[in-house]
Amino acid sequence: MLDNEQYRSTEASRGRATRLRNSAMILGAVIAISVAGFTSRASAKPAAPDDAAGEQVFKSNCVVCHAADGTGSATGKALNAPDLHSDAVQKLTVAQMVTQVSNGKNNMPPFKSTLSEDEISAVVGYVRSAFGKKK
Repeated sequence: MLDNEQYRSTEASRGRATRLRNSAMILGAVIAISVAGFTSRASAKPAAPDDAAGEQVFKSNCVVCHAADGTGSATGKALNAPDLHSDAVQKLTVAQMVTQVSNGKNNMPPFKSTLSEDEISAVVGYVRSAFGKKK
């Protein structure tokens, strides 16, 4: 049988062991959650515009006025379509370009009823990447 002193010592040891075990479990859970969160962020790549889809939308809808090289076709020049390489176009934000393609501007017709949001985003991404550098 344990005397009073031994009993208190045994209970104190059990308490320390329980706290240590609980702390280790909490620390392990925090590490596991942190690693899982870091791994998912590290493997997730930012959405990049699909240049192939954007190029296809451009060829199907924009070449008539803007020409394949973005400088403007004869029709586009007659309608005052801007050169897509120009600073005026390339200084527009993505949101401004999406709005312009969606709603039209000046002689440019709106495309929101004929193109999906994804197609509009893709063509804006294509215009920025294909014509963003000076000729």
